[in-house]
Amino acid sequence: MNTAHHETFMRRALELARLGGGAVAPNPLVGAVLVSGGRILAEGWHKSFGGPHAEVECLRPLGDGQLPADAILYVTLEPCSHQGKTPPCADLLIARGLQRVVVAHEDPFPEVAGRGIAKLRGAGVKVTVGVGEHEARWTNRRFLMSVQEKRPYIILKWARSADGFLDKRPRTERGVQRITCAATDVVTHGWRAMEQAILVGSRTVVHDDPSLTVRHVPGRHPLRVVIDRNGITPDASQVYDSQAPTLLFTRTPRTGPAIEQHLLQDDADPLDQVLHELHRRGIRSLLVEGGAQLHHAFLQRGLWDETRIIQGRPRFGDGTPAPVISTAPLRTVVSDVDTIEHHLDPASPIATHAPLPTWPW
Repeated sequence: MNTAHHETFMRRALELARLGGGAVAPNPLVGAVLVSGGRILAEGWHKSFGGPHAEVECLRPLGDGQLPADAILYVTLEPCSHQGKTPPCADLLIARGLQRVVVAHEDPFPEVAGRGIAKLRGAGVKVTVGVGEHEARWTNRRFLMSVQEKRPYIILKWARSADGFLDKRPRTERGVQRITCAATDVVTHGWRAMEQAILVGSRTVVHDDPSLTVRHVPGRHPLRVVIDRNGITPDASQVYDSQAPTLLFTRTPRTGPAIEQHLLQDDADPLDQVLHELHRRGIRSLLVEGGAQLHHAFLQRGLWDETRIIQGRPRFGDGTPAPVISTAPLRTVVSDVDTIEHHLDPASPIATHAPLPTWPW
């Protein structure tokens, strides 16, 4: 089996891993492929948080029978070595008599961190590490950012008019001002379904009254997060309804909305407090859909990993200027009559694993 064969099977394992997107967090995305005689015998991926890992799903169809002597397991992340919600995968692979495992990269999670690979090698299993590593790290960027940087992976997203405004002035009523087309709405709701939390500031709630739910695609609602330090958002706002959980960051407790609240301290930056609390709750990724003030706050602090900028066809003539990103987009996608720019922060750790054009964003 040469390097090209290894990469081919690892790419298939990565395709499988991505099937768990939006379902497994805070766990990582993991796929596995079992190969014998140059052919795939079985496949599996991690499908739900707390559910069986990819290695278990892959071997399950083969029952308890002996594996072929030349069988190779390709897995996109180091097999675990600890008892979590499921038994250690390294123990399973050893017990099944597997002689060779190919791993995309080591798992930085403190309870694994090389121990799974060491356990396999200690049992005489030949382990190859690094096949498809860059694509695997890109695929698991949310998990890796959270584990290594102790904060959620941050995606800034906004839509701007054809003449560069976030909204139109003067406002005549409360509600979302349409910028994007229906096809792009489907895309952006797919983005929401992939992330664990979605954040807006108080002015967005006051002006737009968004629901921040997933409606145009299947998927779970992200945790809705609102920063309202001065308590200016109306109690009857959609973001405070019962369609999805909401976490409010505020200076003073609110008695109206039946939502969870976290009190902000005056002696620390609100963004630091929000990110710290979300990380403490196991939130791996955060989609920011706020207005200009909130986006500028993240940009000025360098607290972002991606931006996704949508340009629609309407021209507003006057309004709030959209933020400007100095870096060129890595990818530009046409969505019906809209265009979507994907940027990576050059200072983000993920920038060293920027995607090739063929990799899914």
